[in-house]
Amino acid sequence: NGTALLPGETFSFNQATGQRTVEKGYKEAGAIASGQSIEEVGGGICQVSSTLFNAVARADLEIVERSPHAWPSTYVNRGEDATVNWPNLDFKFKNNTDAPIFIITYYNNRKMSAEIWGLALPEGVTIDLDSKVVRTIEPSVEVRYVQNPELPLGTSKTTVKSRTGYVVETYKVWYLNGQETKRELFYTSTYNAYQQVVEYN
Repeated sequence: NGTALLPGETFSFNQATGQRTVEKGYKEAGAIASGQSIEEVGGGICQVSSTLFNAVARADLEIVERSPHAWPSTYVNRGEDATVNWPNLDFKFKNNTDAPIFIITYYNNRKMSAEIWGLALPEGVTIDLDSKVVRTIEPSVEVRYVQNPELPLGTSKTTVKSRTGYVVETYKVWYLNGQETKRELFYTSTYNAYQQVVEYN
């Protein structure tokens, strides 16, 4: 919150927040690793990067780096998320306008909001995103069994849930006084299908 970007400067989410650690006050929450839902310090941080991504897209700023999650998120439309992970996955955007911009973020009643303050779009112009599933990827119906000698004898657990995959096209749409004037393909996001994995001993 309050970050200023001069014309031509690039914002890096990971650089701005640094590594998410217990010492900084981050707690454990749900995260994704190797197709599994796990508890990780700083889990859920992607709700912030995804919200910022949506604000940046609607402000018509240049996206430098953005990646979709391993599977769709529940808090934004498919194709409209931006996952981050320290240090390899980042969300970056550039101030491609001729004036400084400011990132304004706030949290209220369990909802996080992000705004971009700077040069306004031309009068009457708004931008929105429109996402469509163009392909559904069905997972294998077979269950993959993997022996894990660290489990108690005679026990098993599901480590990867069966998940349907999707290919999603997200369009950036311009409106003038509520009437669509232009649309362009913004991103194609692929969420892979996952075969169910059961570990046993």
